[in-house]
Amino acid sequence: MPWGKIELFGFFETKRMTKLLRLALLCSIAALCGQVAIVNAQDKSKDKVASFKGKLFRSDTKQPITNARVILLDEKKSDRQDNSQDVKSDADGNFSFDRVAAGKYTLSIRVAYDKEEDVPCQLLLGKLKGEKDSSLLVITEGGKKIYQIFIKGFTVKANQNITKEYDLVCVSAFGN
Repeated sequence: MPWGKIELFGFFETKRMTKLLRLALLCSIAALCGQVAIVNAQDKSKDKVASFKGKLFRSDTKQPITNARVILLDEKKSDRQDNSQDVKSDADGNFSFDRVAAGKYTLSIRVAYDKEEDVPCQLLLGKLKGEKDSSLLVITEGGKKIYQIFIKGFTVKANQNITKEYDLVCVSAFGN
């Protein structure tokens, strides 16, 4: 091979052509690195999550609310994305959501009781004490009394660890 020429894919190239090929190769690598950076940035946006844990209890009986269904309903739910989740409270009334996407939610708490006298609220329509945007109702479903609570506008921010306690004893929805 003569000095100053390089064989590449069966072709002889000059040093000048080699510099152009090197430049093209470097540009390709830089573009590829840029795409990797974009993909990494998109992956990091998926990490905009929080944790949310809490406890359900009754202040009148000092008892935990067990086996309650706790639901985070995504207020911006769409056909393409729904960040809603649900869990059950444990024997101590605790519940936990480990990865909640940042956003606005309605928190729903649903508890079934066999006997009407066990229901923490004897009002047909009430709200939770200390939760201004809450509403609750008691309905009969399948022979059981269902205690259904909704707390609207529950905001979750990225990288936040939320811990809340909810006293399920109600107050009147009409201000008392």
